Amino acid sequence: MYGGSFNPIHNAHTAIASMFVKKLKLDKLLFIPTASAPHKSDSGVVDGKHRLEMCRLAAKNIKKSEACDIELNRSGKSYTIDTLCELERLYPDSELYLIMGADMFTTLLEWKQPEEIFKKAVLCTVPRNDDDITVLSEYAEKYKAMGAQTCVLDMKLIDISSTAVRQNIKDDKSISKLVCGDVAKYIYANYLYMNISEINYDRFKKVLRSRMGEKRFIHSCNVSEEAVRLAKKYGADEEKARLAGILHDVTKETPQSAQLEFMDEHEVPLTALERSSPKLWHAISGSVFVRDVMGITDEDVINAIRYHTSGRAGMSVLEKCIFIADFTSAERNYDDVEVMRALADKSLEEAMRYGLAFSISELALKNAAIDPNALECYNEVVLQLRTS
Repeated sequence: MYGGSFNPIHNAHTAIASMFVKKLKLDKLLFIPTASAPHKSDSGVVDGKHRLEMCRLAAKNIKKSEACDIELNRSGKSYTIDTLCELERLYPDSELYLIMGADMFTTLLEWKQPEEIFKKAVLCTVPRNDDDITVLSEYAEKYKAMGAQTCVLDMKLIDISSTAVRQNIKDDKSISKLVCGDVAKYIYANYLYMNISEINYDRFKKVLRSRMGEKRFIHSCNVSEEAVRLAKKYGADEEKARLAGILHDVTKETPQSAQLEFMDEHEVPLTALERSSPKLWHAISGSVFVRDVMGITDEDVINAIRYHTSGRAGMSVLEKCIFIADFTSAERNYDDVEVMRALADKSLEEAMRYGLAFSISELALKNAAIDPNALECYNEVVLQLRTS
């Protein structure tokens, strides 16, 4: 059992785990993230589902290792003695080893029922530096006198902390040498440990690169640039256009099952048509992601992302700019793209009508359902053009 907040799990954690698996010839090592640590504040600790998933990703690189959710599934504080009792039930007739950091090892007598912990598991730790080995050895002797078995490995510990990882993320510094690649990608993909009060396009691009392939990323950058151009021409806020454009497809390549789960978790109301039409999901889930995960509160930006594929009646100028930029971005090369670009330079409404007519016709020819928002938007634009 290797327990901890793992907020996030980093390369020092995995190095310690690998060493104990090898030295003790363990049959299995369980990374067990705490639900709520009794000795630490929960301030800044991300949701348990994220910490568990990061542990799962890191465990893939260590033989005989896996993540375990038994503490996350319990309510209240995570006490080690309760976890050991549960592990005894799950793995009867097994010898249990409790792996912990040096700071935890020296405070064991302050834990809940330390004498019972001594009976149930071999206490394992590693020094943080050369000075620690003497201190840890002294504590090991004290615990042995109380009936415990101990194992203090004299290994050179990598100087990494979860605090340092989180600080690097906040400062937009690299974490490639601090956590494994899959964990780094997960952190950026889910916008973890980031200051949501700052609009930082380099940071947004890191998020996008972790969530999509290069082709989609280039498209997002191009839509952002085109949206800014249209915003400048038609009087929308250019910075909002840049933001909505770069993020409009943020969940486009997220698996459909994950998108649906995300929307259900965030209690997004879906009509029967929307729930049965996965192609509509990325605009809906993307708008919720930028609002609830990335902390973007501007309703015009959120709506521009939400309706960038369907349109809707009563669209703002910004929403129209994003809708059209998605059709006319630099890499687009469909047959009528130059027609759309020419119309976009003439009139937002003319371009909207052309783009909507194309989309609606394509869906009708395929006998596919048509989003009522698209129909309402088309009708509104047609009427606007007739009276203009």
